[in-house]
Amino acid sequence: MNAEFNIELYKLIADWNPMKFEDASMGDQEVYDCMDIIHQTDDRDETVKRIQHVYHFSFDQYIPAEEIHLLLDRVATLNMQCKL
Repeated sequence: MNAEFNIELYKLIADWNPMKFEDASMGDQEVYDCMDIIHQTDDRDETVKRIQHVYHFSFDQYIPAEEIHLLLDRVATLNMQCKL
């Protein structure tokens, strides 16, 4: 993963904005936490659980696994595009 990927990954997760904040920057710490999880966790189900934990811990909200799987599909596509 390269710098271009990291920039685009940040944008992707920030735009995802699962808490539907008017000011998406209110979830910046969670975006960075998710980026860290995506970089460090190879197992997809574990990645989903860890991302769910981030939002549950911060906002006491449960993000459905299906929603996170869709995000991770977009991350995988982004990763392939940035490798080109």
